[in-house]
Amino acid sequence: MASVKVLKTLTMGKGITLSLLKNEDAAEDSIDRYVAEVVATGEEPIKIPPHWHKEHAEQMTIIEGRVKITLDGVERIVNAGDPPVLIERRVVHSIEGFKGEKFVGQERPVPGGNYKIMFFNDMLHKGTSPGFWYLMRVFYDGDGYIALPLHFRFLDEMFMKLFGGIAHLFAAPRPTEL
Repeated sequence: MASVKVLKTLTMGKGITLSLLKNEDAAEDSIDRYVAEVVATGEEPIKIPPHWHKEHAEQMTIIEGRVKITLDGVERIVNAGDPPVLIERRVVHSIEGFKGEKFVGQERPVPGGNYKIMFFNDMLHKGTSPGFWYLMRVFYDGDGYIALPLHFRFLDEMFMKLFGGIAHLFAAPRPTEL
């Protein structure tokens, strides 16, 4: 039986929490070792704006409820019990829940490692509104690229290099521990 430990629970919004989990029975490099689990009560729907990752993919599993996942402009509703959704690297994706509906979902990093839970801890440990410059530094350090309206990955990368680089001059550094 898996030995899953809650490392930390963070607030994402009204009625939305993100638990950083560690399965101590899974190998260090397994995608099942470190998992981010979102629970939204339905009071406020989860809403993750369009973004992408250059160096890693993500596996999304819906445990309870349903969510709208958009991959490179193609929307689809994913329900609890559906096969996990693999979000490949460089694919612009967004996630949106439904008001009044409970949602539980898990994200696993591909390749495995603790970098995603460290990213979430960095992004949310100060609360739900850390400010523009702090978020630029977090995305810059965490392989996150905001999808700008022109749909050119090159421009997204330049935007993050510029603003993430500037943010490093005065935004608080990444926490080294959970």
